Amino acid sequence: MLLSFEFVAGAIGLALMATPQAQAQSSISCGGSITNGELGTFTVQYFDNEQMSVLTTVGRSSNESYLLYCGDQPSPDTMALLVMGIPSNIKTFKVPVQRIAVEDPYSPLGGSFIGSYVELAGGNYATTEVLDPSRVVSPCLQQKVQSGNITSFQGAMDQYTQLDATFRPIQHQGQIKDIWVPTWDDSKPLFGIEYIKAVSMFFGNGQSGESVYKTIKDSYMVLQDDMIRIPKENKKRIAWVMYDFNTKYWRLRNNPFSRNIIIDAGGIPFPLSGIAGDQPSLTADEIKIMIRNAQVVIDETDFSGQGNVNPYTLWKRLIGFADSERVPVIDQWKVYSLDNTFNPDGISDAHYRVEARPDLLLKDIIHSQYPTYDPAYRFTFLNEGFVHGDGPSNLQTADMCNESTVYNKGDIKSFAAKPQFNGDSTPPPPAVGGGIYGSEDGGSGGEQSGGGKKSGVVAAVVSVAVILGAGFAFAFFKWTRRAKEDRFIELEEEMNNEIPLH
Repeated sequence: MLLSFEFVAGAIGLALMATPQAQAQSSISCGGSITNGELGTFTVQYFDNEQMSVLTTVGRSSNESYLLYCGDQPSPDTMALLVMGIPSNIKTFKVPVQRIAVEDPYSPLGGSFIGSYVELAGGNYATTEVLDPSRVVSPCLQQKVQSGNITSFQGAMDQYTQLDATFRPIQHQGQIKDIWVPTWDDSKPLFGIEYIKAVSMFFGNGQSGESVYKTIKDSYMVLQDDMIRIPKENKKRIAWVMYDFNTKYWRLRNNPFSRNIIIDAGGIPFPLSGIAGDQPSLTADEIKIMIRNAQVVIDETDFSGQGNVNPYTLWKRLIGFADSERVPVIDQWKVYSLDNTFNPDGISDAHYRVEARPDLLLKDIIHSQYPTYDPAYRFTFLNEGFVHGDGPSNLQTADMCNESTVYNKGDIKSFAAKPQFNGDSTPPPPAVGGGIYGSEDGGSGGEQSGGGKKSGVVAAVVSVAVILGAGFAFAFFKWTRRAKEDRFIELEEEMNNEIPLH
């Protein structure tokens, strides 16, 4: 799905005045020289005078473009934009921006990850407003919250007038200070990290953003290449599940992110055959069959609000296993929750940055299967203490903010290849039970699950947004919107013609 610039009329003029790719620049351009998104997430064009850039973020059905200008020059006036073939209503930002709000809607199963992109892009210094400071996990941002330098964004007029920009997951065309970081219905693991580059331009930090992106991508691919050598017969089956307390059903996480990161880790995702879609409802028999056939289980259940109960004990009870039942993955302590790193309010790190750091989650999943691959490695997202009732182990606090903080930019390291690694010599036992969760030749193409219950989402609906013939969309998790956003949008609309850009 190749989408044109928002300003179609100026496309020819832009093409003539801009270099085609950032890597062709001999010096630092406005925002910092970066390459276009390889998966079609964004494009950037630089002007010959190196004082202006145009960044376009690409969504499923629309684009949004931004004019970035640098140096001591004033904001380009209407006539200057007209001469350059740029519409006068393009959103305009002087970079680096100095005061921003980050809208990261929270839900128990994840947020939008924009805050993590901003942090990786070097935008901590400019972050002054977030929707809910209690949900900040990053130690350095927690420190700013404690010192009063980050406050809750309520959409108040005096807050909005002091901001240079707001980073948001939903597009609001015409809102002059909004920067749209598009979210999609699904994506493969390396899709989201491209936004680190795009976001970094607003902080005049493009080259650093490019470097961070490349380190994450290269590390991911090193791990992926090592796992390719594992013989098919020795691959472990991995179930990524959650219990929905509202519907009283178990569900399977089976979107392109979760499915592909399991495959890239050398594992086999469920369903073993057929098509289940993402988050299908599982019958009592199906969840038991899946857990019995899994060598590793990743649990994403939100146990908040369930009272003073051991989550792992409740987890087994919800599946329906009796204490006397012997289940290999339980007996071998291979059930992990997704909350190993958390803040003092118990908010999981995974809800903040897993989409921005797929390399760390990939390493976690590899370590859960093959501890000898890197014996010194310690889990980042997966909590091995879940099965022991110990709870998460990595508490992030404000006093941990320093140059060596093992967080975001502080923990980006290149993983070394291990060319001799080929898994282990222990094949998993044959799958048991019927249907798409119990045997590789079971199932009915995904229309019906193994127990005869319809799966939640048909794959034809979940997949396919094409950019340049092969792109995949994003959203690792669904979220709920906050009621105060309506008030925020109203205020923006009221002030469009009243508030200066800077």
